[in-house]
Amino acid sequence: MKRKSRKIFLAALSLVLAFSMTACGGGSGGGSADSGSADGAAADGTPESLVVGISASPKPFNYQDEHGELTGLEVDMLNHIAEENNIDLSYEITEFESMFVGLDAGRYDLIIGNISKKPEREEKYLFSSEPYFKSEIALITAEDNTDIKSVEDLGGKKVPAGAGRANALFMESYNEEHPDNPIDIQYTDADASAALIDLYNGRYDACIYNTTYVSSLTKEYGYHFNVYEIPNADEIEKPEAWILFSKTNTQLRDFFDEQLTKMKQDGSLSELSIKYFGEDYIPEA
Repeated sequence: MKRKSRKIFLAALSLVLAFSMTACGGGSGGGSADSGSADGAAADGTPESLVVGISASPKPFNYQDEHGELTGLEVDMLNHIAEENNIDLSYEITEFESMFVGLDAGRYDLIIGNISKKPEREEKYLFSSEPYFKSEIALITAEDNTDIKSVEDLGGKKVPAGAGRANALFMESYNEEHPDNPIDIQYTDADASAALIDLYNGRYDACIYNTTYVSSLTKEYGYHFNVYEIPNADEIEKPEAWILFSKTNTQLRDFFDEQLTKMKQDGSLSELSIKYFGEDYIPEA
């Protein structure tokens, strides 16, 4: 009996020691929403590995090519930072709104996808101090359309927008203020480039998007559009694009601020903008 009791005691002790070592050793993977820094970060703040939430749209910010590989300005930018700092970088593709849910749950260390600043987002998330892109929101029509020149001309017109996107929210607010002549919002999962191609082919009457998408399609396909300034464009969407982190993850935010500043100063980020958009839309550091 004594020998059996000793064996049980030793087995229990082994389990306690194993549990203690696991707890002290920590774990890897996933996001770091509650940690205040990326998992496995070096003493200088450089993370060892990162999980990025991304939606594979809008093109050419990020998208899947004909081989199913992620590419685009944002992907090349993050890959460059990862290669320069020996970071193991992985991407998880999900819906745009699901990126925020994943960041909340700690599945992602950061999310990216031409994300603009809004007060409700700033309350909940940590934005990079450095925007990596800047362009203007505009009203866009087919080249032969002379009837639409302002937002006030959109009553009854078909205009595409992604649910939850800034242009959809703007038009929904507009319709609340103009119930007698609302915009016919065409909700779609298509990215901005696809929607503009549909506009070119006559499926829609107008679009409200960044002017960068127009430049991209003109560069790639030779498509031309009418582009009209929207006086209150900032009410639709701030023109900059940002990387988002969990609210407590200041160390990772600071690391990316430093990296974005480097890419702006050495011109590598401007090269990516010209590669994908045909123009330099990178704001100064």
